[in-house]
Amino acid sequence: MSDHILRGMNILRRGLLFLGLACSTCLAQTVDRLRLSTDAETRELVSQAEGLLAGGESQRAYELLMPHEAALAGDVLYDYVLGVAALDTGRLSEAIFSLRRALTVEPGFSGARMELARAYYESGNPELARPLFNQLLGENPPAPVAGVIREYLQAIDRAPVAPQSRFLPYVELVAGYDSNANGSTSDQQFLGFTLSPDNVETESQFAELRAGFDWFVPRSSRFGWIVNAGVSHRANPDASFVDTTIVNGLGGFNWQRAEWFGRAAIDGYWGSRDGNPNESYAGLDALLGRRLNERWDLTLSLRGGAQRYDESIEVLDVDRVMYGLGMTRRFSSRAQLSVQLLGGNDNERQEGSPYGNSKLGGRASLSAPVGDSAWLLASLGTLESDFDGLFFGTPRKDTLFSSVLQLEFRDVLTDGLAIIPRVRYVNNDSDVELYSYDRTELGIAIRWTPQP
Repeated sequence: MSDHILRGMNILRRGLLFLGLACSTCLAQTVDRLRLSTDAETRELVSQAEGLLAGGESQRAYELLMPHEAALAGDVLYDYVLGVAALDTGRLSEAIFSLRRALTVEPGFSGARMELARAYYESGNPELARPLFNQLLGENPPAPVAGVIREYLQAIDRAPVAPQSRFLPYVELVAGYDSNANGSTSDQQFLGFTLSPDNVETESQFAELRAGFDWFVPRSSRFGWIVNAGVSHRANPDASFVDTTIVNGLGGFNWQRAEWFGRAAIDGYWGSRDGNPNESYAGLDALLGRRLNERWDLTLSLRGGAQRYDESIEVLDVDRVMYGLGMTRRFSSRAQLSVQLLGGNDNERQEGSPYGNSKLGGRASLSAPVGDSAWLLASLGTLESDFDGLFFGTPRKDTLFSSVLQLEFRDVLTDGLAIIPRVRYVNNDSDVELYSYDRTELGIAIRWTPQP
């Protein structure tokens, strides 16, 4: 955007919000009414932030307002000034979230509509900004306001903002302890037979090296190609027979239109254990979602593909279909809770294989910031698999419980360097004791993502 338009925008904001100059009577009355509907403590907080913004101290204004979001979200004047501070400090998604929240409560608030139009423009969504600017012109604004709006529209006509491609490579080193590296029963015997040590719970330290990239290539504000790939190798010094190498990849697209959004991709992986290729998967992954309002999303997901194993264990081969119904609740622009119901089937490929099964379960995950540079991720999940065949003459049903807790400290020592301690716990309860096990993993990861 040209410096001329920016200067005009700053003059306009000071006029409309802070000093009340060059302002229509309707807008002035709206701002006055909003101030009167806000309690004294909030008015004082917002007034301090307005003063900082008027003085060009947008970062300080954002830092003053942000800690109060959980308590004050929904207060129109607070949301508006927070949106302005976020926009001026380059936090475009947060600005859009706050300003849309303000307009949901107060649809006639022209000041919030102007800032939202600007946020859409600067985030590379001119087709979303244009109707807002045109609506503002239709409200017969004062001449200085109309002039700035027309300059935005002319800028959109001359050179629509193109979304930028993002290529993010990463390298990650993980080290830790695994209480059951081979995911096996702790029993020494089964049906009177002594089990091989490789089939009995084995603890081990581990080290894992991962590398890969995420690549997003937008074609418009509503459509973009996505590609990611990675490779990892995990070494278990005390259980080397389960040392694992995995190569994975995904290619597809994301899209959005109004309240609807979705994804479709082809994904897969190839794995080897102890140096011998033994497992692969290839399939389709699709998601359809709708934003119900500023806080809630509803999603439907479908994933299906071919799970294949080495010739010596091809009895495990299945065609897998998994589907999910999910809800996401956003507490702020950076914190959310997701809950998903899961179901599916594994259809055996080999006649007489007992590994076909039906699945039913659920998962909940929480993602939230902790302070300025840390991120909390927690998840809990359960999945019941009811197998079609008999195992050693016994029907089999497994109930798998899994949980993860990690804290990611970002930009440690230098930009792009993260330190991530994590705890994982898995418990598989089976009607056939051979398949019952639990597993605890304690680890710490160091991830480096080069910054553009």
